[in-house]
Amino acid sequence: MSKILKWFSKGRRIDAIKMLEPHLNLTFNSVRELHEGIKFKLNEEEEESIKHLKKAGELEEEADAKRRSEMRELAKGVLPPLSREDLMNLTDSLDRIADGAKMTAKLALLISFNNLSKEIKDELLNLSNLAVECAKKLVEALSWMNKDFNVTLSLIDEVERIEEESDEKYDLIRRLLYNSEVKPSQLVFINELARGLETITDWCEDTGDLARIIIVTASEA
Repeated sequence: MSKILKWFSKGRRIDAIKMLEPHLNLTFNSVRELHEGIKFKLNEEEEESIKHLKKAGELEEEADAKRRSEMRELAKGVLPPLSREDLMNLTDSLDRIADGAKMTAKLALLISFNNLSKEIKDELLNLSNLAVECAKKLVEALSWMNKDFNVTLSLIDEVERIEEESDEKYDLIRRLLYNSEVKPSQLVFINELARGLETITDWCEDTGDLARIIIVTASEA
């Protein structure tokens, strides 16, 4: 039996992955609330937008508290040193995703989408959708780590594909903005919003890479 199969065959190690599940859910929900807030704001439903954008920030704070709790548990030394370090890195990386959602939500609260072309609005919504899809695939991937490594790796591939698509979408939005008649101040804010959404997918990819390294390294041991 390979090292990685032994690693996950013991209950306490399976519990270590399960321990991350609340954090995974909080991370995903923070990105989803950000998306809902942007969607409502693009539809000029300001009150609904504010509710969801503020919720994204609240979920990030919950995720941060969960991270601290996870760190305390991992620091107790229940896990082997290598796996403990890997799981701490995964926890930190997840926290960056939620933090990115919170910061982007704060920015969205300040932005006006008035006078934006339909094309720019549509592409912003598409990019926001990609951030949610990317976070969802990442959560699915990590949830499969204690069940089927092939499924995990396949889902991580999907995370990478979505991240590449979000890069292209961000570049398209930048071109549309700079070729539009949007005021310079508004242009800067909207560009930063788009970059925030794209950065969320970057962090999802980075977290997936960490999971891939854990699996591949342990499988080859």
